[in-house]
Amino acid sequence: MSEPRMAVRRLFFALWPDAGTVEELVGWTRLAHDVCGGRRMRADTLHLTLAFLGAVEVDRVPDLLELLRAPRGPGGALALDRFGRFRGPRIVWAGPSAAPSWLAALHRSLWRDLAGLGFRRPEESFRPHVSLLRKAGDGELSAIPPARPIIWDARRLVLVASAPRETGSYYQALGECRLAD
Repeated sequence: MSEPRMAVRRLFFALWPDAGTVEELVGWTRLAHDVCGGRRMRADTLHLTLAFLGAVEVDRVPDLLELLRAPRGPGGALALDRFGRFRGPRIVWAGPSAAPSWLAALHRSLWRDLAGLGFRRPEESFRPHVSLLRKAGDGELSAIPPARPIIWDARRLVLVASAPRETGSYYQALGECRLAD
């Protein structure tokens, strides 16, 4: 007899923007879409991933939620001031020219805690960004009209379950904590 399959969910930890930041990011998705085409990210999906975990057995979710109860470092101001592109997956994103030290520290701290639970940190370096478009064309990013930087006061750390569908991924916040001022 075969073992029953354990239920899994596709999970990640992310910084989640406030309504004002979402509104500004939606404007940036329009600017980028006008130049690059593709599929615009819905307003309710805009976020900055800190740790993508992939398929995780549901019985591990309580341990992950416990990480949100542990003291976390401060959040802070994050200046999104440039567009970028991941060519392979055809993603156009907004990100900071330079990541603030609090963000790098939060990323390291979160992965240290996740490693204690048996999760492996990805080999590639952390490139903080908010995905704006998927399946984007080859439009020249320098042709996107310049916009003033978006200054995001990032305070919400969220554990999210993602359910991919043909029309895009749909997210459910499983838990969150407020980062210190």
